[in-house]
Amino acid sequence: MSQETVKIYIDDREIEAPKGKTVLQVALENGIEVPYFCYHPSLPIAGACRMCVVYWEDINRLVIACNLPVQDGMKIRTHRTSELVREQQKYLLQALMTRHPLDCPVCDKAGECDLQNLGALYGPQKQIVPVSPLEKERHQHDWESEFLEYYSNRCVVCYRCTRTCDEVVQARALYVDERGFHSNIAPAERPLDTSSCEMCGACVAVCPVGAILSKPFKFQTRSWLLEKAYATCTLCPVGCNLRLDYGTGGWRAKERLYRVLPDESLRVCARAFFGYDAVNEKRLRRPVLNGSPAESEQAVNYLKEALKKPSAFVLSAYLPLELIRLAKELALKTGAYLSAPQTEDFFLAADRLPEAELPSPEDFKEAELVVVVGDDLTGTAPVLSYGLKKPVYRVGRVTRDAKLKPGTLELDELKNLTGKALVVLTPHYYERPDEVAEKLNRLCREKGWKLRLLPKEPNALGLYRELRQEASGFLNLLDLIKEGRVKTLVLFGEEALEFTPKDRLEQLLKNLEHLVVVSPFTDGLASKAHLAVPTNLLGEQEGTFLTCGGPAELKPVLPWAFDELSFWRSVLEEAEERKEKPERLPYRGGVARRAYLYAYGWIAERSVNLKKLARKNHEAR
Repeated sequence: MSQETVKIYIDDREIEAPKGKTVLQVALENGIEVPYFCYHPSLPIAGACRMCVVYWEDINRLVIACNLPVQDGMKIRTHRTSELVREQQKYLLQALMTRHPLDCPVCDKAGECDLQNLGALYGPQKQIVPVSPLEKERHQHDWESEFLEYYSNRCVVCYRCTRTCDEVVQARALYVDERGFHSNIAPAERPLDTSSCEMCGACVAVCPVGAILSKPFKFQTRSWLLEKAYATCTLCPVGCNLRLDYGTGGWRAKERLYRVLPDESLRVCARAFFGYDAVNEKRLRRPVLNGSPAESEQAVNYLKEALKKPSAFVLSAYLPLELIRLAKELALKTGAYLSAPQTEDFFLAADRLPEAELPSPEDFKEAELVVVVGDDLTGTAPVLSYGLKKPVYRVGRVTRDAKLKPGTLELDELKNLTGKALVVLTPHYYERPDEVAEKLNRLCREKGWKLRLLPKEPNALGLYRELRQEASGFLNLLDLIKEGRVKTLVLFGEEALEFTPKDRLEQLLKNLEHLVVVSPFTDGLASKAHLAVPTNLLGEQEGTFLTCGGPAELKPVLPWAFDELSFWRSVLEEAEERKEKPERLPYRGGVARRAYLYAYGWIAERSVNLKKLARKNHEAR
C-alpha cells in the first residue's frame, strides 16, 4: 500500500511530500538547507531553539519548520527567498552569541560545532548588541564526574541531551535547572558517575555545541585532523552502528582510535563510547614466536609442525563466522578437538530449544510484556533496554538502576502472567542453563510466547550454529589437557578465564608442548604462549556476526587491521591431514557468570575508563 502524499512548495519548488512528515523533514530530505539546533531525527520534537523558522505564505507569518506538518498546497519560504526569515535567524544567532564565550580555539567542539557553523553561514558578521559574553556568564554546574564535563555558558538549551536521556536511554539522569537565561543542564544525582547515568555518552554525541564534553577525549586532538569511518560494534550481541574517529599517524594525529560516536539512531553504550581505549593499548600487531617478533610464514610453519601432535582448538564468540569456519575446517583436517567456553552455558541452553534465536527489535515491538530470566538486561546488552516502555518482569538479578521498574517473580510464577510475552534467557547466569531453558520452552509453547537467548558475547549464536555438531565440552577438554592427552592447544581469546580460575588454567597450560594463543593483546595469556597470533577488535574485523538485528557484514575500516583470514587460510593449506578423529566430549555446565555494564569480559578489562567506572560503582553500592 503506497503512502499518501501531498503537494507542497518550498521556495517555489514543487515537492511531493509524504503526509504526516514535517516541513523540516521534507526540506532536509530534498536537499533544502534549513538551520536548526534542537531537532534530531531520533528525538521527539521540542521546538526549543526556533532556528528552523520559515515563512508560511498562506497565513502570512513566521513558523518553525520542525513542528509544522505538511499540508496540501502550502507555500513555504526559507532564508533563500525570504528576507524576513534571514533577519529572524540573524537575530536568534545574535542572541545566542551574546552570552556564548568566544573560546573556539580551546573548545573541543570547534570544527564540528553547529553554532560556529551556523553563525558563519546565517548570522550577523559583526557585533550588534554591545554586551560582552563575559558580562552574561551563567552559573557553572559541576556534574562531579571524571568522564563528562558541562560548560553552562556554551549551552544553547536545545534539550537534546535531556530528551536523549529521558526518551532514548531512559536513565533520566539529567534535567533542566532554572528557566530562561539562567537555564542549566544539571544531573539528577551527584556524583554523576554513580547515579542513574549509564555513561553511554549519547548526550555528548547529540550536543550541537561544546557544552557537554567527554573528558577522556578532551584536548586530545582536533576533529578535522581525524579520519571517520562507520562500523558495527562487536562488544555485545546487539550490533549497534558506530562512527569511529581515528588518526593515521604523522603530524595530523597518532595512529590510534580517538573516540567512538553513535550514528543518528543514538544506539551506543559505555562499552563502546568509553571502552574504545582498549583498542589502543598493548596491541599485538604481528606474530610473536618464543618471545620474539616473527613473520607470518614462520608462524604458519610452526603451526604446521605443532598440529601434528594431538591437538585442540578452543574458539571464541568474539570471532566472525568466516574465521570460525576456517578454524573449524583446520581442526577437522588435523583431527583436533574442537571446543569453545560457551559450550558450558549458551550451547547447553540452545540444545534444548527447537531453534536458538536472539531477541530482535521486532520481538520487543510485538510483545505486550517482557520477561528477563537471569542476568540484568541493562548489563548484558544495555541498548536493548533503550526505549523499552512496556511492563518488564524479572527472574534473577535486579537491574542496576531500576529504570525498567521490573516486577520480580520466581520461575514457577511466570505461568500466572497474561498477555503476549517475550521471554529473554541469559544462559551465562545459570550453572544449569539447560534445565532452565527446558522449563521455559515448555511454558512458552503452552502460552504461545516467544523464547529468545541473550548471551554476553557478540557472536555466540554464530559460534553455536557452526560448531553444534562437532564441539566438545570445554571443561572436559581441560581434563584431557591435565591428563597430558592434548599436546598442542590453539586458544582464541580469553573467555577461558571466565570458566576456570586463572592459576588453575595457567597450571594446565604448562602440560602442553605447544601453546598457541590468538589474541588482540600482548599481555595476558598471549604473554605465556609459545606462539602468539594477532586477532582483531572493533573496527578491524572482517566477516559476519549474527546480532540481534540480524547478520552484520563487517569490513575492516581501521588501517592497521591484521589480515587474519589470509593467515589462517595459509595455515589450512599447509597443515597435514590426520585420519584419526577424536570423540566428542559432552558438555557439563556448572559455571555461572555475570555481565555488568562496565565489567563484562576480558576486553573490558583492558579499558582504563571502564575499569575506573566499574570500581567507582562497586564502591558506591
